Amino acid sequence: MGVESRVVVALPRSVDAVVALLGVLKAGGAYVPVDPSYPAERIAFMVGDCAPAAVITLSGTGVVGGEGVPVVLLDDPAVSAQLAQLSSTPLELAVRCPEQAAYVVYTSGSTGRPKGVVVEHRS
Repeated sequence: MGVESRVVVALPRSVDAVVALLGVLKAGGAYVPVDPSYPAERIAFMVGDCAPAAVITLSGTGVVGGEGVPVVLLDDPAVSAQLAQLSSTPLELAVRCPEQAAYVVYTSGSTGRPKGVVVEHRS
């Protein structure tokens, strides 16, 4: 993952979701919030359209990353063990400029297909 890489965060509203969003931002990425309760067709469109570097979700949500996109299941014991080891590792990345993407939010799609809107850190 590099600067401004998009990462889909498909988690219910929770502390885990806040931690995941913060982790993506601290790594220099741009998060794409996806509500796992959205219809499967809408989720598949959003994931395909934003071309994420990874998807962060929970097992049972049905959210998939597509071909070649890794899916991080936060409730997988192996992932939990890896995250525990990484939690004390400082991240040396920072926002390089205010124009760097912070997140991508999708419109409702009421007039057709949803559209991704990039929001910069300065916004």
